[in-house]
Parts: sequence; C-alpha cells; structure tokens
Amino acid sequence: MNIRLRAITVALSIAISIAFISCSNDSILVDTIFANSGTYTEYVDQTPIELATFRLDSVQTSGRGTVWIGHHKKKVIGDVYSQSYVRLEVEGKATAVPHNQTYEPTPYLFDSYDWAQKEKYDSVTIVLYHTGAYQGDTTKAMTINVKRLAQPLKFAENEKTFYNVRTFRDSTSIGSFRFVPRPHSRPRLRYRLDDSFGRELVSFIKANKANKTDVRDQNFEHFLGGIKLESGDDAKSLLAFANDSVRIMLHSHITDVDKIKITRKLVVSDFTKQFQFNSIWTENEDSPYDCINHRSEQVNEKDGGQHSVMFEGLGYYTRINFPTIRTIADHSYFSHIVRANLVLYPERNGYDKHNFPQYFYVASVNKGNVSPTIDQGHAVLKTVTTSHGTPSIAKLHNNLTDPNDVYYTIDITNYLNTVIASGNIDVNEGLVLSWSGVINSADYNFMIFNGRTKNKYYSYLELYYYNYDRENK
Repeated sequence: MNIRLRAITVALSIAISIAFISCSNDSILVDTIFANSGTYTEYVDQTPIELATFRLDSVQTSGRGTVWIGHHKKKVIGDVYSQSYVRLEVEGKATAVPHNQTYEPTPYLFDSYDWAQKEKYDSVTIVLYHTGAYQGDTTKAMTINVKRLAQPLKFAENEKTFYNVRTFRDSTSIGSFRFVPRPHSRPRLRYRLDDSFGRELVSFIKANKANKTDVRDQNFEHFLGGIKLESGDDAKSLLAFANDSVRIMLHSHITDVDKIKITRKLVVSDFTKQFQFNSIWTENEDSPYDCINHRSEQVNEKDGGQHSVMFEGLGYYTRINFPTIRTIADHSYFSHIVRANLVLYPERNGYDKHNFPQYFYVASVNKGNVSPTIDQGHAVLKTVTTSHGTPSIAKLHNNLTDPNDVYYTIDITNYLNTVIASGNIDVNEGLVLSWSGVINSADYNFMIFNGRTKNKYYSYLELYYYNYDRENK
C-alpha cells in the first residue's frame, strides 16, 4: 500500500466551520510521514459535543477531607446544606503547665487517663480552624450545634462507604454557639460546650484509668461514637474547616503550691481521619438536577437550561458526550488528527468567586458514568493523559477585549486517537470534568458550563486534520 500526500479540500458533514492553512513547516508534532513532507493541507474542524450533568454520589457521604458546615443558595442548584460527622479519640498524653510562671512555661506530659487525686474539672471546649474557604454571606451571624452520636461512626460492610446518616440513632446536643464568620481574620473558633458532657468525660477517664490502651479505645468508641456539627436555621454561608483541626479540649487544674493547668484533647488522628465525612443535600424541587437518584441517570443540557454543572461537593459532575464520534472515526481512514481540543465556555455569572479557577482535570467514563478505575468512594478517576503520559489539564483563556469570551481548552488528542485506533467506537463512552481528579472531593467550587445549544459562547470540539489518499498498488 502506497500513501501519497496531496492538497485536497474535504468538507466534513459534521463541521460547523473549516479553516484551511497551507504550511511548509509543521508546528504540531505528527508522525514521520507528515514530518518529512514539504507541503500539506491542514483542516480545522469545529465539531459539536453534548454536555450533561450526573451525580456520582447520591448517598449523603460527599466531601470527606474538609469539614463543611452551613447553608448557601446556589444558582441552578438551589439551597445547599451541609453538616459534618467527625470521629475523635483521646490523645495519649495530657499537658500540665504551671499557671503563674512569668516566662514561657514548659509543659510536662503524662497519661491522659491519670486523673490526679486533687485535680478539679474546669470546662470543656471545642476548637475548629477555618481553611479560608467559604460560600455565601459571611457578614451574617450563624449558629453551630454540636451533637453527640449514640452510634459509632464506621464503614459499611463493603468498607468503602459509610452508613447513610439516616440510619444513625438519635444524637444529643452537647453545646452550641453563635458567631459572625471571619474565615481569614479569625481562623480559630473556640467555644465552651455543656459542663454535663465535660463531667461525663471526666467520669469515663477515671473509670478507664487502669485499662490497657486497646480497651480504652474500644470503650471510648462506645462512649463517644462521634460528633455531628450542624448549622442553625440562621446560617447564610457554608464554612470550611480543616478536618484534622477539630478537637474537644478538657480543661482542669490542680492547686497545690502553684496552680497547674491541665489540658486533655480529643482529636482527629491519622486513623480516625478516614471516618470524617459530610452530609450534603439540596432543597429545590424546581431544580432539574434534584431528580437524579443514581449515577447512571443524567440530565442533558437541553433539559438543564442549556447548561451543565460541576459541583463535586454535592457529587455533581459535567459529562461530555461525542454524538459524532463514529463519523470522526470513519473520516480517519483518509485523514490524521494531529490535535483535538475541547473548548468549554463557563457561564460568566455561574461561578461563585471573582476569578475563574486556572485549571481542572478530565477523566473517561462509560455509559453508567463509571470510570474503569473508580472504586466506590476512594479511588482516583481515570484521568485522560497526553501522549507523554501527563494529565490533560483544562487551561483558562481570557479575552481582554470581551469579558464574556472566557473559555477553557483541554488537549484530548491522545484520548481521541486511542479510541479511534482501538476500533471500539461507542457513543456511550464520554468524559467527565473534575476539579481534583478524586471522587468525593471536598471542593466546593461550583461552575456552570454552556452547552452547544447556546447561541453564543457555546462549548465544542476543535479538530486539526491532515488529509491524504490511500491507494492500493
């Protein structure tokens, strides 16, 4: 078989617009036969794509990694609520500090379960640290309620997802506090909890003093299965806290010659960190996305108001479908795709923050919206890569003369050529956008993308071809 180059004009039936560029030097990396050619014709083809929205995590276990608490009203989605579940354990060592030293005191450590004979209970407090992330109006005061779980937080039988929060037995309040959020100027929150809980904690420590560590841990799990942090009805913002910063502090003292202040901590350890998760839900019957109950269900852009949404904190992902993939594959018999760029236009007023994020990831999914490497709740999405093996990352482009002409490009050349070369062409295969590339991300970035049905600033696939003839000899 002989391959002979020639300059031809081919109008694709799927093309919206075609540009012709005659070149003598190739600026795009192609295979050897094109690289050695002195003249060729390049075709730029703008091909339609279809956007859809689906939900990977419809059970209320989204967002492990960051504690999100509060309420915020989002465009299209509606009212979003989040409460967080945290499992704690007793830190092994307590600290004791002389109270009346004028210089920086040096604490000494002792076993947290060694309650001294003259030791007196003072108070119990909760401490949270802002990550700086938030959504909504932080000028309005809000209440956070702290509740004690009667049932230990643990994995379900498959050890990959948590029990649905609705199966937990009733929780009881151990305190609440009201404050005005200041995520940046006031990163630490510290408030007193109910003394009745503090005294119960003292009794537990005294009762388990003689037990071995593993027995103490098991007993503590049943004493305090975990805590639930939820906002009151006054919340107008969603606040993010570092999950490993959540701690309950038990304060006491000994008065002998000098007053010695003692602090014991209930902390999120490397072990209990895996049990922290957020329960996130929406309340908006008019939202087209409120009806999604399973990850295989999706709302196409036409039914979603010419849009799709990406909001990983709630489990919503934007899916990209290629309705003309078979036509593209057929055309590859006499052409070669040297570049394939996804061009995605976000809705200008559909992002919560002042500036659009600089990048995000893209991964492959099948008909059921499952990536080949997804492991229900833990695994990383199978991100699309370039020919060099690096992730294909969306890059932001701004038009300084037109503030609405803001878009992302994603290089999917390697992905598209691999699919075509495999011969396994399936219109049900597609791509999914992700802020982090990880399922159940705690990221609360929320974005709306314009579908192809928009009159202007619509999303599409841009293909760069080199065309040639095949002749049998």
